[in-house]
This record gives sequence, structure tokens and C-alpha cells, in this order.
Amino acid sequence: MNNDINLISNKDTAFLKSKNRLKQTRTIAIVSLVIIALVSIVVFIINSQTSLTGIKNDENSTLQNISYLNKKAAKLAIINNRLKDISDILGKRKNYTNAINTLLQLMPPGLSTSTLELDKKDVALVVNSNSLLLIDKFLNSIIDLSAKKQVIGSVTIESLNVNPKTGNYSLSVITTLL
Repeated sequence: MNNDINLISNKDTAFLKSKNRLKQTRTIAIVSLVIIALVSIVVFIINSQTSLTGIKNDENSTLQNISYLNKKAAKLAIINNRLKDISDILGKRKNYTNAINTLLQLMPPGLSTSTLELDKKDVALVVNSNSLLLIDKFLNSIIDLSAKKQVIGSVTIESLNVNPKTGNYSLSVITTLL
């Protein structure tokens, strides 16, 4: 036998290889086309089953809730800021309550207050009575408190008036707070 005899030529082998590759490429193309068609059908069915308007309604209600909560958060931040500012002012402000309570406690019965004015350091007070003894008692109490340097630093008598028609006396005093 002769080895040179080749029943299948090289040309036929190359032709068969290219034919097989073409078959494989066609098969892959058809399978890809079928898969894409199936995926498209599934996506279409899912889209038709889910309601887009329902999703949009949910989105709108969620956005409204968020905007409502943002408004509340902004209001809360403003209120907290104002409370902090008020606390700072109250912390820096002088405590007039103690001074006023002390002055009013020194007033004997029968003595009334007609004017009470507050400044940064001073308290102006006008008291009225039909008895000079009550005014004297009050004035001595304030002077004693000033001498002890408790609550009041100094006392200045502005005026002492009498109303001859009613017989009432009026004492105007300015006290400097400590």
C-alpha cells in the first residue's frame, strides 16, 4: 500500500471545518434568538402584571411624607434654636425676682406699691401710705439691707410727697442692685 494515497484531500478537510463552524455559529445564533425572545416575553408579562400607577402613587405618598417630616424637622430646629437663645439670655440676665421679692417682703402691711421700674442695675419703687410710720419702717428696712450689702447696694430717695386732700404719703426710692 502506498502512503501517498489520501482519500480525503486537504481542501476537503478545510471545507468540512468551515462548514462545522458555520453550523455551530448558526446554532448559537438560533439559541440566542430563542433566549432573547423568551426573556422579552417574561419581561412583558411582568410589566403587564405590575401596575405602574400603583408604584407612582406609592412614590407620591412617600414624597409627601418626607416633605411633611422635613417641615416638622425644620420647625423643631427653629424651636430648639430659639430655646437655646432664650436660655442664653436668661443666663446672662440679672435675677430680678430675688430683689423684688426681698423689697416687697420688707413692706409692712398698710403700705402699697404704685410704681415698680426695673433697669439693668436699678429698681425704682414708689410706695404709698396714709402713715409716715409705715414709710419710715420700710425706709429703715431698705437702709439696713443696703448696709449689710445684701441684694441692695445703695438707696437713693427721689422724693417724699404728701397729698393734702387724701392725706396719703408717697415715697420714691431708687435702689442699686448687687
